[in-house]
Amino acid sequence: MIDLGLFSLLELLQLDSDDQPNVSEALSRILEPLARLCIRHEVTYAELMELARMSYVHTAEKHFRLPDSEMSNARIAVLTGMSRRHVKHVKEKLSSEDELAEPALNRAQRVVHGWLNDAEFLDKKKTPLVLPIKNTKKGKEFGSFVALVKRYSGDVSYGAILDELNHALVTEQPDEHTVSLINNAYVPFKSDAEQIRIIGKSVADLFNAVLHNIEADKDNKRLQRQVVYSHIDEELVDELKCMIEENSKLLIDKLNARLAEAKKKSGKNNGNIKRVGFGVYYVEDDITTDE
Repeated sequence: MIDLGLFSLLELLQLDSDDQPNVSEALSRILEPLARLCIRHEVTYAELMELARMSYVHTAEKHFRLPDSEMSNARIAVLTGMSRRHVKHVKEKLSSEDELAEPALNRAQRVVHGWLNDAEFLDKKKTPLVLPIKNTKKGKEFGSFVALVKRYSGDVSYGAILDELNHALVTEQPDEHTVSLINNAYVPFKSDAEQIRIIGKSVADLFNAVLHNIEADKDNKRLQRQVVYSHIDEELVDELKCMIEENSKLLIDKLNARLAEAKKKSGKNNGNIKRVGFGVYYVEDDITTDE
């Protein structure tokens, strides 16, 4: 499967030539953590370059078509600097790929999402209930963790999901018969595959917002904000980190509730639908006094 996040990165290289020095500096900053990710997971330079070639062709076809004109291999070659032979080879490879779609939420995420939004597992204030592990009603599981897992995780056992959520510090068990949701944000604990999926999606979303704002007129910009200060004394970091996380959680919880409500009101078969959301992250780096 091709990492769709790489397509957004490659779009940066298609900006006006006057911006190339700035683009080069931005890419240098971006490529260092990308190289770190690749080396950590044994993705070679050659493999990354093959992905880059595929991303160039895909991006050129998707975003740089001329009106009322076929996107020829020759035009893609001009845009990307590749030979027509390479373009033809890459297009054949792209057409044989099974997936270019976004990966779905994993099973544990679906369970948390259901717990936050399904009325069966919420109280009157729409707060997630502390669930019994098992609870039958008319011979079927109802309002229980088992019922939740059956509805949102398919054929995976409730024990496996419970172990993962407990391990990720998303749930806790007051006793062996009940489970409570203590953290609305599921971040896999030492799950490389899932963490990498999150990296690809989150970075792609940020790049797409930035690129939209570069290209859009002033009345059509998207939210893009960051507040970062350098030269912060180390003894203040923990206090600031807690403050940032607490305020972010309040905002995320509020937005999640409103987005879930909007999704319920939206028609599933309506062709005019959008993907809408908001992301937040914490920044902390070591710097030298020289910097």
